[in-house]
Amino acid sequence: MPRSLVLIFLLTTLSIAQTQTPATKAAAKPAPNDVPMSAKVLEIKGVCDSAAPKAAAAPCETSLTRAQFETLWNTFNRQPGAGPVVDQPAAARRSMATAYGSMVIMSQEALKRGLERTPEFQLQMKVLRMQLLAKALQESIKKQFAEPSAAEIEKYYKDNQASFQELSLHRLQIPKRGPQPAPVEGKPAAQPVTISPADTEEYRKRAAAGEDFDKLQKEVVDKLGVKTTAPVTSGKRRHGEFPPQEEGEIFALSPGSVTRVMDEGSSYVIYKIDQKRTLTLDEVRGNIARQLAEQNTRDAESKLENSPDKKLNEVYFSEAAKKEAPMPPPAAENPMSAPAPKP
Repeated sequence: MPRSLVLIFLLTTLSIAQTQTPATKAAAKPAPNDVPMSAKVLEIKGVCDSAAPKAAAAPCETSLTRAQFETLWNTFNRQPGAGPVVDQPAAARRSMATAYGSMVIMSQEALKRGLERTPEFQLQMKVLRMQLLAKALQESIKKQFAEPSAAEIEKYYKDNQASFQELSLHRLQIPKRGPQPAPVEGKPAAQPVTISPADTEEYRKRAAAGEDFDKLQKEVVDKLGVKTTAPVTSGKRRHGEFPPQEEGEIFALSPGSVTRVMDEGSSYVIYKIDQKRTLTLDEVRGNIARQLAEQNTRDAESKLENSPDKKLNEVYFSEAAKKEAPMPPPAAENPMSAPAPKP
């Protein structure tokens, strides 16, 4: 087993094991959740914790209870919020317990050899301790700001009411080119049908004049030779559901307006605003609560991170000068070669 940090070892083992399919539970067997929290889920005979007092008659053993194992799992799991530990794949839980057992055995041998006194180990332990403390603080801050008050939610809604608008609209999508036509034996390959910006502008004028968007969309699909059903043109959209470069322009329009032709990469798009309304507080309360919780958490962490003055050695953290390749030595003269003839 290669020497590595405990955290990396556990994370790697857990990540690999979680890709396996959980075994089917036998109906007659006790379920994992039936095991008490205080019960041992791992026992290692013949390995003792050197820090614990040893009774003369006590067997040499290291063990891990279910509660301790689940604490380890939740600490090193890369997929937080995945549900109770007992509901995770048995192969993943077994793999982590086996990895922990191997580390207990190897670490005890390392202690016998005095490896914990090396400067490298002391630095690694210091960094790991800081990492775990930092994670514990992040979890504590997250819980602290998990539930914004009703007053905070209402204030955020009033201060950002313009961002809670919803548009009822029609959308005409005009792909720039159709599908590649099927090859015909004995004939050169046909080119797909394309729609030019000038053609697209004509569609926009017809939409602004009041033509039905579903009719226009079917016309586009038929012209391009697309064999699928024309997409539905009507719908509702909120802030954040448009391309960023278009959103402000679209929400600034009044009902009944038709946008300019907008280029969205492989397609041109035209919108018609049918109706605009402001969502009620009750409709967006959950979203606001999540946004505030995330923002308050980020602000608290940022305040802590930026409060001390961190200064880097700019010389050390600059790019190292690239070394030029050494010039090849001159070719040695061959003492056996004949001198060049004189003119």
